[in-house]
Amino acid sequence: MQAKHPFAHPIFMWVVDLQSRYLSNLSAFTAYYLAIAIACGFVAYQFPLSFVMGNSTVFDYGDIAQHVSGWWYYARDSWHFPLLHTTRLDHPTGVSIAYTDSIPLLALPFKVLITLFPSLLPEHFHYVGLWIGLVFVSQSVAATFLMRALGAKSLFAVLISVGFALTWPVIHARYHHPALMMQSIIIYAIALYFLGRQKTWSSSTVSFAFVGLNLAALTVHPYFLPFTAGFFTAFLTDQAIQGESWFRQLKRLSVLLILLICAILLLGYTGRASFANYGYGTNFYLDLTTPFCGGGKLITCGTGPVYDFPYHEGFNYLGAGLLLLIPVAAVWNWRSVLAFPKIYPAFSLLLVGFLVYALTNHVHVNDVILFSFDLPVWTEGLTGTFRAAGRFFWPVGIFILFISLASLLKKQAWLVSLLLTTALVLQVKDVKPWLTRIHDEARKPSQLNFADWAPVMAKTDKIVSYPIHECPPLHYLHNIWVMQLAGYYGKLINSGYTARGNKSCDDDNIAIQQPFQERHLYIMSNGPYANYPFTPEFTFPAPFQQAMNKGECVRRLTEMVCLPGSTPEFWQGINLETSPIKHIPDGRQWGAAELNTHVGQVINMQSERRLIPIDSVKAGWLSFGLGISLPVGKYRFDIEYASKSSPNAHVGNWDVVLDNEKKLGNGKIMGSQGKANRIEGVFVIEPQDVGKSFELRTFFLAQGDLQVINSSVRKIP
Repeated sequence: MQAKHPFAHPIFMWVVDLQSRYLSNLSAFTAYYLAIAIACGFVAYQFPLSFVMGNSTVFDYGDIAQHVSGWWYYARDSWHFPLLHTTRLDHPTGVSIAYTDSIPLLALPFKVLITLFPSLLPEHFHYVGLWIGLVFVSQSVAATFLMRALGAKSLFAVLISVGFALTWPVIHARYHHPALMMQSIIIYAIALYFLGRQKTWSSSTVSFAFVGLNLAALTVHPYFLPFTAGFFTAFLTDQAIQGESWFRQLKRLSVLLILLICAILLLGYTGRASFANYGYGTNFYLDLTTPFCGGGKLITCGTGPVYDFPYHEGFNYLGAGLLLLIPVAAVWNWRSVLAFPKIYPAFSLLLVGFLVYALTNHVHVNDVILFSFDLPVWTEGLTGTFRAAGRFFWPVGIFILFISLASLLKKQAWLVSLLLTTALVLQVKDVKPWLTRIHDEARKPSQLNFADWAPVMAKTDKIVSYPIHECPPLHYLHNIWVMQLAGYYGKLINSGYTARGNKSCDDDNIAIQQPFQERHLYIMSNGPYANYPFTPEFTFPAPFQQAMNKGECVRRLTEMVCLPGSTPEFWQGINLETSPIKHIPDGRQWGAAELNTHVGQVINMQSERRLIPIDSVKAGWLSFGLGISLPVGKYRFDIEYASKSSPNAHVGNWDVVLDNEKKLGNGKIMGSQGKANRIEGVFVIEPQDVGKSFELRTFFLAQGDLQVINSSVRKIP
């Protein structure tokens, strides 16, 4: 009797059959359908519907808030030429929303939609949450597209490539800038190159597709244009090297340039200088450690601006899973690695160029300059336009990812499948902190409460921010908040946070000296006057002084607000925690709403705001701060307070301190039978005290009650 072959067991044959099915080629329809389904499942898990519809704390701050605000101005404006121009932002001259990175690729069709159907979308609709969902769908489709172009068409190839694409660390580190998350554009460009070079598509078809991709890149974010145009140029060059007519390649490149110029003029990418002579090599560079070190779960290399969220522009971490695969793929395919530059010379040279540009002329290792050199003057136009040099490693990292996957996926062996599966698990685990952070943040509703501003906005047609965004002292977060406020209510605004600003600070200083206009809301960040009047660098413009003396201005923790024609009573009736402000040339007063507190809250009492304890039985600092630096001199201070306790009752303590340690005065706070009382004193700032943080403080003893009305400091002869 003949013995059975040991590998003829039914279980083994089932495994072999499963392997065959798992590694066999899928049809294009099935592959893309599966890729989209996986991406939609990922988006559904990561983001609630409220996020996709635009309601999340993620949209409250940073560049993402700028994107949203730019759309709000554009949506409420009439059509202009160029097509992306709005006069509502940077009024009256206006600006293209290309400079707010508001993703023109979606802004244009949505504006057409609301023009045709004005009531179709909610009042404060924006598409940025929807865009982030599309980012991952496009990333998944692009990964499948590239892998099929590289010859990996199996079910396993789809699962592995989509898994790595959806967990690509560089994308998950950039939620604050959704326009730059659409890195699938780079993947499409690489795929088109190989489809053409391997003659899967005709060179004419590839060239046509490249032209469309370049136009799409421009309308997503101009930083993608060097990548798509670079890969197109590399394709044309390599085609010519292989014998296709150079003249034909020049014609194709000319068509692209002509169409790009037309699109730039039609949409409004001109009108502002694209050049900014700072940042390249000093702020926005690729640190040599960042591809290997990130803020992931498995591989960390320290703390600091290179590794901690929010990540700097040079963040290019590859992930633990890919770092496992790279050496295996390189060794296993070493002949192909050596032959690659000969087969694809222009493409290889382009990747080297991207890498060199990303490193900049100041090469960093762990934020330490390894070596540096001076650049020729003629390069300033390039480095000034594309100063965020670290982004130029994106195509290099993406190519390394997919060429590593493709080279291994085509081996079709269970050992390789096990390695790839293990690597994907490591990659997901490594990126898990980013996935968890955005998963949790996406579910938090917006923290911005613009509803309290409704009474003010009802009396406002235009917001005037002073100083304008481009002028010092730059208060980035405040400028974005003012821009959001105006955009939310559909008001005009003189200045907002936009890229490559071109406004004149001198012109702004001249304009603010003109009399205040009715139905204009004037907002000044506390940055310019934080130390006023104790430094000579700043003086309130005359119209601000006049408005303050009329009672038309109030102060909040972050800004001063003036509305011509308003009264103190108007401001007291609004839930904005404001304090009235008078112009005092030789001193400064801080209302209750401007003071810091550990145990207090601001309430309206007797037609004014007072700071009172939240809990009458909890002792602690009721008021502290000011946080200003005083020059040498003699000063008078006062603390206005009230207490229902008797004058013999000890309800609190006060002190005057420098840097939280040197006391310039202190004493007891006694009851006042409900009447306003004042603590006054004199102190001297010596030369050795200049630069120290000055504070007036009150401490509640949890005996009786204590109400702080205001504090003030005046310089005296």
